[in-house]
Amino acid sequence: MQLSLNWLKDFVDIPKSITPEKLGLKLTMHTVEVDGIKKQAEKLDNVVIGEILEIKKHPNADKLNIAQVDVGEEKSRQIVFGQILKVKVGQKIPVALAPTILPDNKKIEKTKLRGEISEGMFCLDQELGLSKDGISAHFFDKKVKNGTSIIETLELDDIIFEVDNKSITNRSDLWGHYGMAREIATFLNVKFKKYKKNFQFSSPAELIEDNFQTNSKFKTREGLAKSIQNSKFKTNNIEVRVEDFNLCSRYMAIALDGIEIKNSPEWMQKRLINVGMRPINNIVDITNYVMLELGQPTHIFDLRKIFKFQFSNSNFQTNSKFKNNIIIRKAGDNEIIETLDGGKRKLDDGMLVIANNEKPIAIAGIMGGKNSEVDNNTTSILIESANFNSVLIRKTAQKLDLRTEASIRFEKSLDPNLCEIALARIIELIKESCQQAKIISKLKDEKKYFLNQGPIELDLEWVNKRIGKKIEKKKIIEILENLGFEIKKNSNILTITIPTWRATKDILIPEDLIEEIARIYGYDNLDSQMPKITMQAPEINNEHLLERKIKNILSEGAKLTEVYNYSFISEDQLVKLKIKPSLTIKLANPLSEDLVILRPSLVPGLLKNIKINQAKEEALAFYEIGNIFLNKPGKINKNNKGKETLFFQEQNLAIILANKQNVDNEVNDLFARLKSIITYLLISLGMEVVFKKAQIVLDWTQDSVTAAICVNDKEIGRATVLGKDILRAFGVKKQAIVAEINFIELNNLAQKQKVKQFKEPLKYPQVARDLAFVISEEILYNDIKQEIKNFNPLISRIELFDVYQGDKIGQGKKNLAWHLTYQADRTLTSSEVDKVQLDLIKQLEKKFFVKIRDF
Repeated sequence: MQLSLNWLKDFVDIPKSITPEKLGLKLTMHTVEVDGIKKQAEKLDNVVIGEILEIKKHPNADKLNIAQVDVGEEKSRQIVFGQILKVKVGQKIPVALAPTILPDNKKIEKTKLRGEISEGMFCLDQELGLSKDGISAHFFDKKVKNGTSIIETLELDDIIFEVDNKSITNRSDLWGHYGMAREIATFLNVKFKKYKKNFQFSSPAELIEDNFQTNSKFKTREGLAKSIQNSKFKTNNIEVRVEDFNLCSRYMAIALDGIEIKNSPEWMQKRLINVGMRPINNIVDITNYVMLELGQPTHIFDLRKIFKFQFSNSNFQTNSKFKNNIIIRKAGDNEIIETLDGGKRKLDDGMLVIANNEKPIAIAGIMGGKNSEVDNNTTSILIESANFNSVLIRKTAQKLDLRTEASIRFEKSLDPNLCEIALARIIELIKESCQQAKIISKLKDEKKYFLNQGPIELDLEWVNKRIGKKIEKKKIIEILENLGFEIKKNSNILTITIPTWRATKDILIPEDLIEEIARIYGYDNLDSQMPKITMQAPEINNEHLLERKIKNILSEGAKLTEVYNYSFISEDQLVKLKIKPSLTIKLANPLSEDLVILRPSLVPGLLKNIKINQAKEEALAFYEIGNIFLNKPGKINKNNKGKETLFFQEQNLAIILANKQNVDNEVNDLFARLKSIITYLLISLGMEVVFKKAQIVLDWTQDSVTAAICVNDKEIGRATVLGKDILRAFGVKKQAIVAEINFIELNNLAQKQKVKQFKEPLKYPQVARDLAFVISEEILYNDIKQEIKNFNPLISRIELFDVYQGDKIGQGKKNLAWHLTYQADRTLTSSEVDKVQLDLIKQLEKKFFVKIRDF
């Protein structure tokens, strides 16, 4: 949108100290985003009014002409021009004198065109920056002196502000100079020239006007109102019917006769040109002028074209066969109207039209119809000032691909009260332009609308707390009152009534008022401060930290691959693992037939992972951390008033390894690898692991090969060789071994671990001895280890470094080789260590029948 500084000054006195650049910055900081500031006179110094004295064809070019033009100099200038402009001798037109540069940066120089000298150029409005669209040119009255500067002729001393339309999408009151002037007056804290209620139209509607003066024969507003009341036109000859007030909340109409179509006054044309609007004729220009001034679109119909009537002795005579109805209704499906732009538009029942008894005469809020257009023969008119549903207008404009200046404004939810002001202003301007114009009907005003004007309670302490700075009560009241809000003061609480022009969809809650106060006060006047918030360290989730640590150990150190499986399994998988259905929880509404039971173990999912990947890799190693579920009582739901007992569930860690093929002699190697991975994991967590023979063996193990995983004499999980029948049932063609550890127990143990502390280097030397003996393979490693560890306090460390089984030591036997480290708080002697070593051998021979290996 373009704003004229001269036009704004009609409503607000801007101090001379406020330059256009400062005003543009203040507008951006307080109200709307200003994209640019254009000085109209810039680069127009060498553009003057020239009179065409002679026109002839160019001798060397069919599409060029040569004109002799009087530009106020001693000699006429020769100008070569094309056929884009249709000019004739005697016309006066803007001429750019070479050399010069135009506002569009086009360089005009004295040059030869096909052998003929051209000393300037005829200028289009677009080249002078007077209009953006189309191709048009200004022709001046013969009274204008040749050589007069275009700046002086058109009074191009204005400053134009380019406003970003997006920044006023929620501000329907800012789509005209009047509303924008109110904002400027508020943040500059200067007087705003408000509209006043000077007179009253004939009932039922009151029209409110500004302090505009008129040169018509009606010297007072009361005179204008009286002319309406004395009209011989009968009210019921024109009827307005709104079929749906949700789509049209207000429709005002009034008829005028004695209209003379001619050019608008120069002052009006200049203002329209300044803001990019092309003048057409006095009647059309007036509607555009009022729209740009007040923000309210209106429309004028040719009365003869929309009603069946004739005029006689200046009295309105209707044809008795027709009723003169204006109907605001929905369009019919496939109903067609030719609009003012010449396009034929196909309508549907989601659109609104203005119609007479026979056909549509306008698309409501968007564009008038060709069949009701004001033309050079128009002598009587019907003026429409209405308010339409914003959503309907937006959708219609999009469907028809027809967005107009009117539709853009109606989309923003205009104040229905604006209809009155705009209609009064149009009548006033028409009477200035057409001295014989008179009102020939009573005003029709059909309306049904509600505006939520509050009131809103505003706590000033709350306001200052939200803004972050204490603003004086007097200043807050001044800001809001200047913006048009009515205020009732009650100590520190303000009761605020919203003005109608802000009550459409703009101001709804107290936070909206805070925004008004802050932006007018000035965001740059608010101190930037970080909020004072007490910082607290987040609660530590030990389970989450342990889970992350385990994943790092297994994925990075042990080179295992983590998997995520569904928490559901099928009944078939349950049968294959030989798990009793009574131990499981069946879903009432399963995702599919394969996902009907909450998993009682992580093993089924891991076996499926092996099956899917077994063709790709020879050796596979996966792990998963997830919940298992059993059909037995679990925790109590404390959030439930009845303290409902939940099903049992716990988090487990499962590891599965699979080798190249299902071969018995590789089971021990696979089992040993699994034990080493578990040992590596637990040692990394600061725990010492012991593997014991499990007392209870599950049905899905191979030959009852199951080891209990113990830490501090507490069983936390099991390592199991999977049975061949189980593997075949799951389609696994490799030997597989699995371990499942209770994650909750593991976490409890991890939390009890002492924090590792620095130890001083040993002051006294260690003594190392090796010990190798043959023992029955049925005796467990852990039993021997515990016996050696507890035999004498001088034994500080033991390490098994070799295990051997073979023909040399006999069947059913195994050889164990140990490193023993002796340490004391003094220097040990060899004889002292030898004695302890000898006593240890005797104890092992006595308890485990070991045979010291010396062969």
